[in-house]
Amino acid sequence: MDIIAIKEFFGEEPVTESGSSSFNIKADNNKIKIHLEIFPDNQTGNYLISVYTNNCHLQLHDCTRVIQSDMLEELLFISEDDNKLSGLIISKNGDCAMYSDVLKKDINSDLAELSSEKLLAAVALSIADI
Repeated sequence: MDIIAIKEFFGEEPVTESGSSSFNIKADNNKIKIHLEIFPDNQTGNYLISVYTNNCHLQLHDCTRVIQSDMLEELLFISEDDNKLSGLIISKNGDCAMYSDVLKKDINSDLAELSSEKLLAAVALSIADI
């Protein structure tokens, strides 16, 4: 996990402790605060991503990679297996979203054929380039 790239993306200095890195992200003139923690899993070589906001706590286990979208101003943390993909999205403006166990075939399908519920996840995770 490229902690330096995440630091540069959010413009925040991480706090590093026992191998984990945490970021205090402020958005919208400090009205929105997000606490992001990245924990390495020494058994798998992957990461646990934990996000705390004023309204929720989200975790993505077994994160294998992160994708930065400068155009959308967001990071997409990804966990996947052969058939499914989960993504935790954190944007610079303070938005967070999580999509869990989305079928890869839905992400790669003709979007016009998906229900509106599945369409949202497919579009959000489409930058995963699977």
